[in-house]
Amino acid sequence: MKIGSNKRLLIVLGLSALVFGSLFLFGRTQAQDATEDADDEVELNVDLKGGKVPLMTDAEVAEREERAMSHSGYSIEEQRRMRDAANTYAFQAEVAKLMNIIVHSLYTNKEVFLRELLSNGSDALDKIRFLSLTDPSVLGEGDVSNLDIKIKIDPEAGVIEITDKGIGMTKEELVANLGTVAQSGTTEFLEKFMKGDEKTLIGKFGVGFYAAFLVADVVTVTSKSNADPDQWIWQSKAAGSFSVTKDPHGNTLGRGTKVTLLLNQQSSEFLNPETIKALAIKYSEYINFPIYLWNAHDEEFEVPVEKDEDDVEEELPIGEQTETEEEAKPKTKTETRKVWSWERLNDNKPLWLKPAEEVTEEEYNNFYKALTKEEEEPIARAHFSVEGDANFKALLYIPATPPMKLWDPNPESHRQNIKLYVRRVFITGDFYEIMPSYLRFIKGIVDSDDISLNVSREQIQESQALEVIKKKLIRKSISMFQDLFKNDRQKYEKFYDNYRVNIKVGILEDPAHKDRLSKLLLFRSTKSEGKLISLDEYIDRMKEGQKEIYLVVGDNAETISKSPLIERLVRNDYEVLLMTDPIDEYLTSPMFGGLAKFDKYKFVNIGRDGVKLDIDDEDKQKEVKEELEELTKFLEEALEDDVEKVVVSTKLESSPAILVSTAYGLTANMEKIMKSQTLAGSAASMASNYAANKRIMEINPTHPLIKEMHKRMMADKEDPTLRLSIELLYRSALLQSGFTINDPAEFANLMNHIVAKQLNVDISTHQPESTTPEAPLPHEEYNSVFRVEYF
Repeated sequence: MKIGSNKRLLIVLGLSALVFGSLFLFGRTQAQDATEDADDEVELNVDLKGGKVPLMTDAEVAEREERAMSHSGYSIEEQRRMRDAANTYAFQAEVAKLMNIIVHSLYTNKEVFLRELLSNGSDALDKIRFLSLTDPSVLGEGDVSNLDIKIKIDPEAGVIEITDKGIGMTKEELVANLGTVAQSGTTEFLEKFMKGDEKTLIGKFGVGFYAAFLVADVVTVTSKSNADPDQWIWQSKAAGSFSVTKDPHGNTLGRGTKVTLLLNQQSSEFLNPETIKALAIKYSEYINFPIYLWNAHDEEFEVPVEKDEDDVEEELPIGEQTETEEEAKPKTKTETRKVWSWERLNDNKPLWLKPAEEVTEEEYNNFYKALTKEEEEPIARAHFSVEGDANFKALLYIPATPPMKLWDPNPESHRQNIKLYVRRVFITGDFYEIMPSYLRFIKGIVDSDDISLNVSREQIQESQALEVIKKKLIRKSISMFQDLFKNDRQKYEKFYDNYRVNIKVGILEDPAHKDRLSKLLLFRSTKSEGKLISLDEYIDRMKEGQKEIYLVVGDNAETISKSPLIERLVRNDYEVLLMTDPIDEYLTSPMFGGLAKFDKYKFVNIGRDGVKLDIDDEDKQKEVKEELEELTKFLEEALEDDVEKVVVSTKLESSPAILVSTAYGLTANMEKIMKSQTLAGSAASMASNYAANKRIMEINPTHPLIKEMHKRMMADKEDPTLRLSIELLYRSALLQSGFTINDPAEFANLMNHIVAKQLNVDISTHQPESTTPEAPLPHEEYNSVFRVEYF
């Protein structure tokens, strides 16, 4: 008995020692793992841009990493074995600091991480496809041969996966390429290809890859290359180091690369599939390879209706059962279920890459509607490619309806009109400066490999290629207008009705293309019967010997077609252009950068002084001038505050007098324009005063009123009726010439007295109730004058 008890005691003691020993070893292992994890977590302490956020504890980080790896199918034990077997590397000497700048300062918008990773995937796919041209076996067989990119989101784990079936990377290439920020894989690939060196060069991710750390705490890259039998896993927390280990699951990719992002807490919005879908379409809609998103959609299914026990019908005797075939079918109902599948995001093809002759009209119109989100079809388009100083392809459209904020100076109003792509990857919609202001209604796409971008690809840098692109786009846009003008006049006139001011602004602001744009101008005329004619067409129908292009500017064609300024020209069968846009005053004025002439013919604005018509008889004009010299001087003295001089007119037929501006003064229409400016203020008033002081009065020597006025002046220069007649003649000429009367109340009072005279009523004795008897009557001088017979 004693011996048996000792044995039992020894067994118990042995088992206890074994248990305590195991617990001690397990505790040491846990402490070592925690120490190693803490050593790995070297956080960057320079925050150049982001706000301060609380740091996570080691336990929280470890838990999130385990969830992320578990999402990829690795057990906790596999994760520990991977950590033990992993090789840890330090980034290049300056990489830690450079990565901090990239993450916190280089990019202004963290959503670009998706653009960069999709672009890298596209580059990798491009390279394997290129190699397959000479060796089709590199693509493999089955699913791995499908060149595509797939995006999968796990909101619960906080993970995004982006997988491509591109060229992949070996262990050495992972270390070299993802440990060197400044390398550019595309550039090196092209350089080696041009030299004829090894064609199996792997595409390096370069700076763009590190945009992943804008949104991720941990980035894991799993990659399989045809050049390596093993699949490798690269992982980093952007803390100055990274690890590379063999994938314990072996070759699960077949070929390609999977980037797994464990998102930080500030980037949770990217766990929404709809957000990722919108960003992928925005930046990578025209990438050559399909992009898929694992997403849910609703589908309807027919399911049998379960019968309740209470609804069971009583069975009839066998002889009485008469069930029809329709009744025999089980009852069903429609049920909506969520179904998960791969949804393609980039169905639209990069139409501009196809030869123009291979694209149908319907395809062009559908592409325009998808690009601009507009329902109307465009008026015209230009599809072209350019090679030489700059290599690019472009597709431009003219919208049927002008944008609402066509002349808004705010750049925000013109963004997204011209979109810039580099190798089919969307870079920016803020490309409006590539077009001058008068062409900013043009919409379309420019895709170039030569445009210089900053390192983050968010800003365009000035370069020779950019200047070449700008010149080509302007020329091609004007060519669109010219093609419409020559080939479809009806459609061109519709375009001109919407965008004629743009063409006129182009003439004023773009001297290099002034001549080409001037041939596109259209105007109505005194002979066009309401139709629009070009300047070339006007010249073709000029009278023999005519050396000038006559024009008049005003508010509308109907009004100015009756202007006394053009009476004599019209009677003598001369055609006069009727210009009705406010900008037309500038368009034909060299002092504002406008057109001095078209072809060899000088523009003559009939509303200015000094116009000499081809129909003038100089000898007769000289004789008439001498005859009325005393009258003109008398009128100048009487109107010295209003006119600069009075001259005998060569333009008038039926009107007694008109007012014109000097050769470099402001016409009546220009004065209206300046006064109507919203922010003109005192400047408009000053311009108006300047214009008034520079007006010239022209009198018609053959008109009865002028003859009678001359007769009365010769008889009695102090005749009060004569003075009133001059005042009335001046004010009526102001109105008839398009100028504004500065004292409408006084003019109205004058007209009231004329009406009273015609009605034989004496209004001089009228006493308003509000006026005291002692107060003088307004305009007493008119009251006294109108007691005398008027003419």
